[in-house]
Amino acid sequence: MKLLTDSEKKIQYYYDNLWSVRKKISHKNIDIGYHFGFYDKGFITYYDAVQNMNNYIGTLLGLQYGESLKNLDVGCGVGATSRHLAKKYPHCHFTGISLGNEEIKIAKKIQIEQQIENVLFFSKNYTNTGFHDNSFDNAFAIESIVYAVNKKDVVAEISRVLNHGGKFVIIDAFLTTNPPWNPFLNNLYHLDLQKRAIPTFITLREIIAILKSEGFSNIAIHDCYKIIRAYYFFGGFFYGFIHLLSSEIND
Repeated sequence: MKLLTDSEKKIQYYYDNLWSVRKKISHKNIDIGYHFGFYDKGFITYYDAVQNMNNYIGTLLGLQYGESLKNLDVGCGVGATSRHLAKKYPHCHFTGISLGNEEIKIAKKIQIEQQIENVLFFSKNYTNTGFHDNSFDNAFAIESIVYAVNKKDVVAEISRVLNHGGKFVIIDAFLTTNPPWNPFLNNLYHLDLQKRAIPTFITLREIIAILKSEGFSNIAIHDCYKIIRAYYFFGGFFYGFIHLLSSEIND
């Protein structure tokens, strides 16, 4: 892997030492990962809500049973979404990448235990994956784009590795406007970013402009806040703009 920047090292440390310590992870969390769940259509429990979100990603990617497509999980964490989709669509192949070495160790361990053959996990930087051009039919990023120092670098790399017509689905937090908050709220905001090793948030308008500049079109935006339960109080305040974007590479 290419040498990491200081910000990337902080992110790697956050996930390896504070988030993915094995003794702190329950068996159920390993099975579903740590993601916002979609609490629509009668889904009440967190487990069911996250699986509902995973299934919706598969739908947006156009995955069908019996069809073979190569899919890249951009910032895969412990690999739960890829494993779920790999079991549901056994003819498709999934590749998960993450900066977190401990996360990848966990993902590989569970993959072996569950005997899932159509998924692989690698410690890679999603701004410089090392994959060949046009290696994948689809890509998805669940709550991972926010950790990129330069979001454009990630989108450019995904554009490079996707085939013509490939789909890219993003679920993440994007601000509707830049923070116009008073000094007190602004201080809380930056303290929370530092706590979570998040370099910065960008606006929804900015991520759409980035997608378009890197050749993506047919961009669909879904405001997911109403079907997501916030992790905690400040999560509900600062991360209240959770959006799902689906797009298609055009060149």
